[in-house]
Amino acid sequence: MTEIELIAGKISEDDNTTLVEMSEDEIWFLKHFIETYNPKKIVEIGVASGGNTVNLLKWKDKDTKLFSVDISTYWWKDNTKLTGFMASELDNTENWKLYNGYDYLDVYKEIGEDIDCIIIDTTHVMPGECLTFLATLPQLKDGCVVILHDIHLNMLRYSRKQFKNIDSVQFCTGLLFGSVRSNEKWILKTDSMSNIGAFIVDDTTRDHIKDLFHALCTSWHMFPAGINFFEYKMFIKENYSPECSKIFNACADLHAGYFDVNIHKTSDSARIDLLNNRNRDSTVEILNAPDEVDVDFPGWFEWKEGKGAVLRTEAQSFDIKLKCVNDGELTVYLRGPDIRNISGKRVPSYVDYTNFKINGDDILNEKTTVCHDDSYIYKKDVKDGEIVDLSFKWEYHLAPTIPFE
Repeated sequence: MTEIELIAGKISEDDNTTLVEMSEDEIWFLKHFIETYNPKKIVEIGVASGGNTVNLLKWKDKDTKLFSVDISTYWWKDNTKLTGFMASELDNTENWKLYNGYDYLDVYKEIGEDIDCIIIDTTHVMPGECLTFLATLPQLKDGCVVILHDIHLNMLRYSRKQFKNIDSVQFCTGLLFGSVRSNEKWILKTDSMSNIGAFIVDDTTRDHIKDLFHALCTSWHMFPAGINFFEYKMFIKENYSPECSKIFNACADLHAGYFDVNIHKTSDSARIDLLNNRNRDSTVEILNAPDEVDVDFPGWFEWKEGKGAVLRTEAQSFDIKLKCVNDGELTVYLRGPDIRNISGKRVPSYVDYTNFKINGDDILNEKTTVCHDDSYIYKKDVKDGEIVDLSFKWEYHLAPTIPFE
């Protein structure tokens, strides 16, 4: 890691220091990278009063686009003032767009790709900046400079004897800075611990991003309010490896359970239960099923009326062939997955089934929303040895953004 030497006198009298929430040295650090790299598309996540935005509007080239995003509609220090109010009062805001009251994933398609500078300064508690960076990385150009503020906020509060309970968990930005790999990293050289850092996005960053997913498993201090975690799951699945997606899903589910938050109002997997019931020896034999469909005969599904199979899959269209063992009644349950919070209570997780066929005949041919405890049930009398072809199609249940308390 290379330390940048602070050169005295770099901050001009015209640079804004009012309500910036950075020291003058840190303002210089930010200005240094804007002037050195001359970015053409800047994204600022974490706006607060807009004090830093005022500087960015001044420092950037006239044609450079600046996007400022903050999930809070109002300034966190004064809820009578809108987020970004200082910059909004300027006369010259050319090529600037403010999104206050929005999460980054709400607006990332509008912002677009080819971001060559991003400043992240948000909550500082897990998952905060780690989650934000994962949401932005697919849109960042190779060579993009990432600037992180408050990388050692918790330690500085200790050293200044200003410690409060919240300070012990304000390590998220530092964890991000330490976990991300890059061939070029900088911190501001100071007499104490540096509280601002930067790095360049390169092949090393992308090749080792799994390290950050593991870091995300550090205990969360809060569950992020106002964001749609189903959308995050889909975004991670589309933009990162299956291993990273698996880590993210497990981490999000665990913390949702701990904080007793319903993030599974929509689901990225479906479940189908099959039961040949009439006597204890009745069951089904799966003759053919795709590799992406997990087939299980759990012990709890061995009833006095028969033994059942459970199918779980992320495949949205698939066929299976089964053979009935003994005469009985084949019951098909179209469900959502079994998701539970930390207290063991089942959390509804919705799936939209669009088509269900038996032996080529449509049984269900219109969108039907189900969850585990509110399933679609179909029954059919069957004979011993009867072969049954089943076909299923389902979609993600795209509910509106989930409100969090």
